Amino acid sequence: MEVKDFYEIDINLLPRRKKIRRAIDKETRTIINVGIAFLIILAIIYAGLYYQIYTKNQYLNDLNTRIASLKKVEDTLNLRNKLGDDIFYYETTIEKLVNSQIDFNNLLIDIATSIPKETVIENLNVDTDKKLIQITGHTTDLQHLAWTANGLSQNPNIFNLTVDQYNVPYVKIPNSPNYTTFTISFQWKGMGK
Repeated sequence: MEVKDFYEIDINLLPRRKKIRRAIDKETRTIINVGIAFLIILAIIYAGLYYQIYTKNQYLNDLNTRIASLKKVEDTLNLRNKLGDDIFYYETTIEKLVNSQIDFNNLLIDIATSIPKETVIENLNVDTDKKLIQITGHTTDLQHLAWTANGLSQNPNIFNLTVDQYNVPYVKIPNSPNYTTFTISFQWKGMGK
């Protein structure tokens, strides 16, 4: 027998276990390799899904930002349209008001030049909705009332004249005015130009 150095002696106290360990190691390595491959595949799938979710969230955030900016533009346009409508309303209202103004000086001139001196106008009512003018007053007698109605109807600016009511006193009362009172309504061309 050969003499070996103390340091070179190889003692295997568990030779059976080592063989079992080696056989388990190969199976374990295969399982571990398959497990690692499976985990890597899962990680790649997870990373892909996470990336898709991240990009879709970014896209949705971008869309929400665009929608918010478009809503601001829409609100601005709505406000602009409302202001345009308001301006149009005021323009048409001002135009209607200007057109519906009555030049009372010309009306009074037309009335004064059409009635006799003995006729007194006590009240003048103007109904702009019906475009009707109503005058009440008095004159000395029924003949002057006829002259008043005739004079007004001869004026080219006055039309649709009607004597609505008149009152002629039957008995003259001494020391009191004995007037014939009347109410006449007509339309005038100067109303609502």
